Amino acid sequence: MGNSQGKDIAAREHVPGEGLDLLLRSDHSRIRQLFDEIEKTEPAELAERKELFFTLQEELLAHLEAEERFFYTALEHNDVARARVLVGYEEHQVVRQLIGAFTSLAGDDARWSAKLSVLKKLITRHMEEEEEELFALGNEVFSQEELRGIAGKVQEVKLAPKKSTLAKEAG
Repeated sequence: MGNSQGKDIAAREHVPGEGLDLLLRSDHSRIRQLFDEIEKTEPAELAERKELFFTLQEELLAHLEAEERFFYTALEHNDVARARVLVGYEEHQVVRQLIGAFTSLAGDDARWSAKLSVLKKLITRHMEEEEEELFALGNEVFSQEELRGIAGKVQEVKLAPKKSTLAKEAG
């Protein structure tokens, strides 16, 4: 199989002192990579498509949860960032709903590819806006020490689903 699960960005160790900006940008890069890998599969490659989508879903949902719990929650108290953070929460909710819609579709259904295209466009635009706007606001609002602390908490949340998945597979 041609996927790159060995490069799983969510499973790598958080480097103490690594900034939040770098950590979230790394997540975004990994998410873009997974979309590209899924798009390269043919509808007939159901097992690979399903495995890649499961990986995307798991990593994306963990990223959204961690981002909301620690970065968005901290930023929403800033008057300048609040409106943008509220939009981010709403976009995350739309992403969750769209991901949920995949459960009723087979991987070779034409609507599956159409939904994937919509999801990718939404996520790509969302990530670009975060990288251009919210990360800069975070760097203005928080000290480097605070950003490193948030990054550590984000990494802990992202690793939690991986640990539960491994425990489920072992049991």
